[in-house]
Amino acid sequence: MKIHNIADSYQLSSSYSVILCDLWGVVHNGKEIFEQSKKFLTQVKADGKKIVLISNAPRPNLVVEDQLINKLGLSKDLYDFIVTSGDITAISINDKRFGSSYYHLGPTKDKDLLENIKLDRKDNLVDADFVLCTGIDDDEIETVNDYSGVLNEMKKLELLMVCANPDKIVYRGDRKIDCAGALAFNYEKIGGLVKYFGKPYQEIYEYILNQLNKGDNNILNKDLLAIGDSFSTDVLGANNFNIDVLFIRSGIHKKEIQTLDDLEKTAKNYLSKLPQELLTSEYL
Repeated sequence: MKIHNIADSYQLSSSYSVILCDLWGVVHNGKEIFEQSKKFLTQVKADGKKIVLISNAPRPNLVVEDQLINKLGLSKDLYDFIVTSGDITAISINDKRFGSSYYHLGPTKDKDLLENIKLDRKDNLVDADFVLCTGIDDDEIETVNDYSGVLNEMKKLELLMVCANPDKIVYRGDRKIDCAGALAFNYEKIGGLVKYFGKPYQEIYEYILNQLNKGDNNILNKDLLAIGDSFSTDVLGANNFNIDVLFIRSGIHKKEIQTLDDLEKTAKNYLSKLPQELLTSEYL
């Protein structure tokens, strides 16, 4: 793998017409917008390029947008639209791909996603066709280890888990938080079946490309640059969809990558097949 350390992300963007930008770890840390990211988005948008914010948040894009604008202070002028793993999950569930009823495993704050799902929600596992997992109920005090009981019960019932957020962890400020992907990983370890939506899975990229090509547009994969901080979601997803990716080292892998020499070692830990070339930057 040949590593290209990018000193100027804005200059790199000139070769592309669309930027697919991850949020948590790249644009913000759950508490504040990164100033260098805001500057990058401002410069790129001023050049007339399209910016799509792509998130593994297990909630609708309008909820994520409200948090970005009203809680974190990001201007709506700095992007074209937002797509979340929650959006793609709801579309697939409403097509009744997994059954007609579900049990929700996740926090009450994800009620906005549930409002977009038209199937029957059941209060007991035994009555459900599948389980929709959006995360841990209280991620300030709980971890995935607190959920072994419910996962074992799901396995006994042979229930499919539909995971609306493939991320295993995020950093809220400097605090590491377990996500829905960690629950799904533990379920798979005991033999449970999981269907994931969001990065790195193809449905979210296909949906975005279809949205970009509405009307007379003819945007191709080569016109897209993905930006993200996770090897297992952002880099893997972009590679699988055959689009270039800029990896941000200061995000989720920041404790594993102290120097550029650590980069290839870390990539090998997360990717079964390394890209021939990797574009990387410390910050966006």
